[in-house]
Amino acid sequence: MEALLLGLSLGLAAGLSPGPLLFLVLREATRKGPRAGVLAALAPLFTDAPVVAAAWLLSGRLAPELLRAIGALGGLWLLVSGVRGLFTPPGEPKAPAAQSLKAGVLANLANPHMYLFWFGVGMPLLARLGGGAVLFLLGFYLTLVGSKIALALLAGRLPALGRVADFLLALAGAWLILRSVGL
Repeated sequence: MEALLLGLSLGLAAGLSPGPLLFLVLREATRKGPRAGVLAALAPLFTDAPVVAAAWLLSGRLAPELLRAIGALGGLWLLVSGVRGLFTPPGEPKAPAAQSLKAGVLANLANPHMYLFWFGVGMPLLARLGGGAVLFLLGFYLTLVGSKIALALLAGRLPALGRVADFLLALAGAWLILRSVGL
């Protein structure tokens, strides 16, 4: 039971924490509707498994330079995505909602914080939990994805939030680039 509660609480914290995926979920929901935001919110279900597996296999052997490169490239992608969104006229035709899952996957893969969590916190925690690891993961993804879905459904009713989300995406991208190059 402790593992499940720990997973629920860490998943909720991760789901509600400001970051690239949350900003993207909000943007997709406000621009394309709640369905698009929900699809973007599902990204961790597709991106985290390979990272968890890599963390299990490479525990302690990931070069810091690799994380910085991922951060810089991811930051560039987020910056371009946010700026593009800021300069997209409100009446411009919308991309299909199905593209939102792809955007969410790319945003999550480009986020070095996911790698840092699984390599630095998640994997050691799973190893300590032993058989409770499954309950932890269940609780973690239930609240991580569930909280983002709830926010997507809410944001779908607030279209003005889209510009704010674009700005925050660009800002998160710039921050990731600066942090990755050591500034």
